[in-house]
Amino acid sequence: MADEPEKTEDGSDAAPKKSKKGLILVGSMLMLLLVGYLGATMAVPADKPLPQYQGPFVVSLNEGDGNIQVNLAATDQTVYLLMKINAEYDAYNQEEVVARIAKENYRAYLMDALLGLTSKKTPEALASADSQDAFMIEIRDAIDPVLFPVQFGEAVDPLDTDAKSGLRPGDSWLNASLRGRFYDHKLYLDVPAKTIRLDDGEEVGFVGDETDLAVPNSQNHFVFVNTTMLVPDYVGELNVGVKGRTRKILRDFFVTQ
Repeated sequence: MADEPEKTEDGSDAAPKKSKKGLILVGSMLMLLLVGYLGATMAVPADKPLPQYQGPFVVSLNEGDGNIQVNLAATDQTVYLLMKINAEYDAYNQEEVVARIAKENYRAYLMDALLGLTSKKTPEALASADSQDAFMIEIRDAIDPVLFPVQFGEAVDPLDTDAKSGLRPGDSWLNASLRGRFYDHKLYLDVPAKTIRLDDGEEVGFVGDETDLAVPNSQNHFVFVNTTMLVPDYVGELNVGVKGRTRKILRDFFVTQ
């Protein structure tokens, strides 16, 4: 005879008991759904955004309160150009640029670039407003590699050696054609294998005694490196590029006499 349904105290049929297995199954499904939801909503930590240039900032290219003075290329008389100019720039760090331009070696490179360019100009070539504007662009392009040299890795000063890899700028650092932002480019260095690569360029072999080795990327933008102080077992990548850009040259004082 079939089992009689359980009765309640008043004699009515009791509700059938729920299966423990069914409860466990439902609980497990809910737990899986919860885990899936948390996995979808708890985002994997995003890549840290790359630093961006700040600015514009302005720094004087003159030393102290004096004017930059240079003889122009006049053939029959001595004509001087006197100027007081500022550089407007963007950079990751404003203070680094101000500190760099105050250093004796950078000021020497800066003045050499300015005077080398200016001494080739005649008074007639700087007579009009348009020609002076064009000259300011020439100055900007000439000093930009001095204000913002290509840097390697974690070197504090652009001309210093990167402590981790031992890589440092080559002798022709001022002529590097790579002007991309520091955090946008990589050098891939394998010292045991004696190879180095810039971005997506081809690997360049080295011996370890090079003081001015050119390393190009696929766009033929290149940097110069010194391999004489490399850490023997270093294998890795390091950032390479510039940490700012010169936007324009601003005139405080500009006169020929």
